[in-house]
Amino acid sequence: MFSRIITFITLRPYLIALVIVILLVVWMVLPHHTETAESTNQQSQLESESVDNEQRTTLPKVQTTHFVTKKITKYLTLYGRSEANSRAVIRAEIAGKIISINANKGDYVARNKNIVNIEKGELAAQLKQAKASLLERELTYKAVKSLNDKGLQGRVRLAEENSLFLSAQTILAQLQLALKRTRVVAPFNGILQQQFSDLGDYLQVGDPIFSLENVDPMVIRGDATEHYMGDLKLGSTVHATLLSGEIIEGKISFIAAMADSDSSTFRVEAEFPNPEQKVLSGISAKLAIPLYQVEAIYVSPSALALDEQGNLGVKLVKDGVVAFQGITLVETDNDGVWLSGFTGDVDIITLGQGFVKVGDQVDAVDQGEFEQDEVEKKQTSDHHSVNTPPNGAE
Repeated sequence: MFSRIITFITLRPYLIALVIVILLVVWMVLPHHTETAESTNQQSQLESESVDNEQRTTLPKVQTTHFVTKKITKYLTLYGRSEANSRAVIRAEIAGKIISINANKGDYVARNKNIVNIEKGELAAQLKQAKASLLERELTYKAVKSLNDKGLQGRVRLAEENSLFLSAQTILAQLQLALKRTRVVAPFNGILQQQFSDLGDYLQVGDPIFSLENVDPMVIRGDATEHYMGDLKLGSTVHATLLSGEIIEGKISFIAAMADSDSSTFRVEAEFPNPEQKVLSGISAKLAIPLYQVEAIYVSPSALALDEQGNLGVKLVKDGVVAFQGITLVETDNDGVWLSGFTGDVDIITLGQGFVKVGDQVDAVDQGEFEQDEVEKKQTSDHHSVNTPPNGAE
């Protein structure tokens, strides 16, 4: 029987192949329960991590920097020119010829310094005669008064002599004043700038002789907009930077109460001691006036952004989400800007802010805290100028 089956199968080998195929199909169709619970958990964890990594890979990356606010001084910077504290044109007060010039153009002269002498002419003789006439009138008046006191002279005669006596006094005083005016003096300390008359010139009353400028103290003026008028105070300290790089210190001496009709700005003047006349009149200068202190941070201009309404600010990262913070511009320089309006420390997007919107989830790469100590030291040492951080600060 067994041999017959073997012979039957041997004669028909396709039956073996058919049986094998049927068994394979049955094995593939039937369910398998050979996996353990542990292998299932591992596979689920791997799938979850794969999803997380995929989501993280799809989040936009931005670079953030941590900023800590610092207290700085807000300065008003004005550009202006130096000018004399006072100026005058010295003019002849009496007609006559110049007989001597005792100072030259460019000389510093003190108040009451004799600059020019004008010929006296007949003034000396007239003065001598006036003194004699005054003495005569005085004696006559006293004699008439004595007689009047005794009732021997009328009141009319006494009044006449009194009038003549007073007239003689007036004539003498006028001649003395005219003689004094032949000696031309400086009305105040200053430098002789222009010379209008030369030795030998005949002057009429009012003819110019010299122009005089007082440059100690020197005045530097600028023009401020109405926005800052409430913060400016008379007597406030001012620093001026000259084109030479020299820095001088002074005080606000004048604040205009009315704006200029053309520029709508207010004139501001500051006085600076200039005892050696080193600061010249008419040179350009930059005024730095401290206004108030404010908490601020220093950032690169590239960190600034605009919101949908066009407001200026910066983009922050809070709990992985982009937020917008409006700011107030305090100071600017060639390397960056000082910003205020922050209530505390902030993480500002310093790279990639142009590719994300408010509300976006981001993958923030923290660059650490920006060291503003050197910036603050520089700002303090240069308090006479604009807040200037070191080169390369962002």
